Amino acid sequence: MREVMQEASTRKIYDIQSSFYDGTFGRLVRRRVEIAISHMNITQTDRVLDLGIGTGQSLNFYPTFGRIVGIDLSSGMLRQCSRKIDERELSHATLLQADAMRLPFADDSFDHVFISHVISVVSDPIKLVIEAQRVAKPGARIVLLNHFQSTNRFIALVEKWLCPLCTKLGWRSDLPLQDLIRETGLEIDYRYKLESIDLWETVVVRNNKSAVNPAGRRNIRKRLPVLAA
Repeated sequence: MREVMQEASTRKIYDIQSSFYDGTFGRLVRRRVEIAISHMNITQTDRVLDLGIGTGQSLNFYPTFGRIVGIDLSSGMLRQCSRKIDERELSHATLLQADAMRLPFADDSFDHVFISHVISVVSDPIKLVIEAQRVAKPGARIVLLNHFQSTNRFIALVEKWLCPLCTKLGWRSDLPLQDLIRETGLEIDYRYKLESIDLWETVVVRNNKSAVNPAGRRNIRKRLPVLAA
């Protein structure tokens, strides 16, 4: 029930933000999204899942070939995205309203998964990783772009202190990347920041299905706490 309540409040927050998202937060991360997508090396026949496509800013940076499937929890965000698809006649892009932790796709459906500013929005990041690995083919490239908790102890304390406020805005500021890697067995190819001091980091993952396997899912509730509503 706690998860359902959290996702419902998150959906409402982003429904409201959808009308001005592109001119605010979307503008801040535009360049990072463009570069992150380039690391997927999409080919003619690839199927790409954009997990949390939002208003569809990422559509500017995908090639016009292949197949792009975008999902989002917010109907407001999807309306903005649908307008972009119609205006640009992007016949290779499809949208679905869905929960990132309960994806309506079969196993091994996608060649790439792009997760931009979503993993710190959901109530249970591990469930999101499980679903991303499940629907991605073995060896598929999964690209995460997100803010993660600082490894600097003082800054991390500030981020923890700010987390209740950030939650009201629809995201958490205290998600440690190192914990997520350790607790899901994610196989990191490489990771980078665009600036030496940067709030956002891109993590490029090779799908080894680690979080899907029962051994990788043990003690799930004793590890990363879910995000409170």
